[in-house]
Amino acid sequence: MNRPDDAVRFLYHPGDILLKDDSGLLCRTCWRAALGWLGVEQPENSCARCGIPLEHSHSLHLRRTGDEGGWQLCPEDAVAFLNQLRTVEPKLTVETLSLAGDWRLAGGSGVSPGETES
Repeated sequence: MNRPDDAVRFLYHPGDILLKDDSGLLCRTCWRAALGWLGVEQPENSCARCGIPLEHSHSLHLRRTGDEGGWQLCPEDAVAFLNQLRTVEPKLTVETLSLAGDWRLAGGSGVSPGETES
């Protein structure tokens, strides 16, 4: 990538927008390939790849920076997507992927870092 407009910036988060990573960057060719993998449809509360129903906090959320809509991915498809990124090291497994809803199930307060309990 020689120029900033040669790249597409995207963000993703584990079911809690406060924990977003907005540093995702793909060249336009790779972004088109990702769109082909994700599909055109952006179903809410179901995996964009396999269609299984999802809860907000138990899925990876992905969208192009500046876009309103995005995709949700189940843990298996989230791992497949994230592991394609060069910056994800070490590579993830479904067991090592941590989503916001998992923290609540593990006895956490359900309050994100930086957020106060009501």
